[in-house]
Amino acid sequence: MIGALLSSELKEQEKLDIIEHEYNIPISQEFREDVRIMCNLSTGIEERATERATKKATEKTSEKFILNMYKKGYTLDQIADVAGTGVDEVEAIIKKKEPAMA
Repeated sequence: MIGALLSSELKEQEKLDIIEHEYNIPISQEFREDVRIMCNLSTGIEERATERATKKATEKTSEKFILNMYKKGYTLDQIADVAGTGVDEVEAIIKKKEPAMA
């Protein structure tokens, strides 16, 4: 029963059907609401994890882009203009990732 409730592969109604039919547990409105909240919670957690991973990947790509431009001899102003960020941020990334170059 716990496996059904915690399954990320089953939809809310499928979980309720398993609990009611396989385990012969009557499903009250309160229980139905609790399952709905639990399902929404897991979806929210998954969405936040995806957002964090996407943000981290974007930041890493941006840093790599900035460093590549810097290594090719572009000025900080040019890099900031193309990257759509400020010169201060470009400098901070370069100092953090390539301290000997800054």
